[in-house]
Amino acid sequence: MNRHLSRRVVSALAVATAVVTTSTACGSDGGDDAGKGYGLADSGTITAAVTAGDYPFVSPDANGKPVGMLVDLNNLIAKRMGLKIVYKTTTVQAGLPALTSGQFDLMSVGLVATPERKKSVAFTKPIFWGQNVVVVPKNSKARKIGDFAGLRVGAGANSQQEDFAKKSLTKSKLVTEPTDSTGVNQLLAGNLDALVLGSTHTGKVLEEHPGRMKVALTSPQDQPGAMAVNKKLTKFLTAYNKQLTALANDGTFLKLYQKYFPDLPYPKKMYRYWPSIEAQVKKQGAADS
Repeated sequence: MNRHLSRRVVSALAVATAVVTTSTACGSDGGDDAGKGYGLADSGTITAAVTAGDYPFVSPDANGKPVGMLVDLNNLIAKRMGLKIVYKTTTVQAGLPALTSGQFDLMSVGLVATPERKKSVAFTKPIFWGQNVVVVPKNSKARKIGDFAGLRVGAGANSQQEDFAKKSLTKSKLVTEPTDSTGVNQLLAGNLDALVLGSTHTGKVLEEHPGRMKVALTSPQDQPGAMAVNKKLTKFLTAYNKQLTALANDGTFLKLYQKYFPDLPYPKKMYRYWPSIEAQVKKQGAADS
């Protein structure tokens, strides 16, 4: 698994507000009502929250501009819906309440749609199925769940990794970190005994700190990841999912996935949600054989 993870990249530490707007012409490909009646925070514009630590879904480039798979995907969907889209950088911990209060329309972040989260926000159709990865210092002997009893284990605030730690590492001392990058620093400083990361981040973390950390264990996530939407925006969510489905069916979504996850096969658990992508993957396999 480490070989597959080795090409992942960790995004910037900063959690400063950054904004970038993608303009689209009204009445473009999707034929929807160009924002009329969606109830968006800013009429005709999707206000999308992103984080500074969600590579390759979203992360800032050298100029602080959000880039990544979900930026590409949401720019396409906004265009098809005849909307503009603006990205604002925050954290999951701050972003979810802001989404609920209507400051944001969408969280352009891969989040697991847990029952607790569903009480306050809605979710798009699934976009990914990942794994939780527990990393430890290179000299650690921890290898299985029981080995972490009494140890200080870090996880990002309001993340699936934090949920995993609460559920599976019940005898450890959970330490909530604002970002994965902060957690890495705490682990390297000796203030944590272990850190739970998502599978998309782990490889580059190990690559950037060679010989200092290693993978202790991995565990598939219980549910797929999706993007959170303000619960009041039912019409918007229906229209969004319509365009997401169209991009999945015409092969665009798979191309984006393979662009940003070149070493990770498309998760088979996602086939139940996207049978058209299963057919595309099988077609590719037949062509390569």
